[in-house]
Amino acid sequence: MSIEKTTNSPEETMSYAKSIAPSFCPGNIYGLNGQMASGKTTFIKGLLMGMEYNDMVNSPTFTLINEYQLDQTKIFHYDLYKIKRAQELIDIGINDYLNQNALHFFEWPKNCASLLPRPNVIIDLINVHSGRLIKVTIKPNE
Repeated sequence: MSIEKTTNSPEETMSYAKSIAPSFCPGNIYGLNGQMASGKTTFIKGLLMGMEYNDMVNSPTFTLINEYQLDQTKIFHYDLYKIKRAQELIDIGINDYLNQNALHFFEWPKNCASLLPRPNVIIDLINVHSGRLIKVTIKPNE
């Protein structure tokens, strides 16, 4: 099943993500696909706003992993763009993160597809002439 929405600004992207945030559940793996600067972190900011998180949200480009603590839920936001080998993720303790009942959002998940669990939900952010097409696809359980 897929849902599509076109947004015309970063604010609209955040607003849309905020509106669908209640449907995101701990224990799921989310893959975020899109070119550089396509709005992946902007989308995450909106989701976190929709989950009542009011602190700073940054791209994990340099840290690789950002962790956000909500009242009862943890959110991990990973950026795998710079990862060249799966061993790099093992070295930073990816399995310890994945063993937590949290929401896991992976930017560039294909960079380590052999190591990661298959995402339950794929979020594609596609630059189009009129703005940004956001496509959320829920994968059936296998």
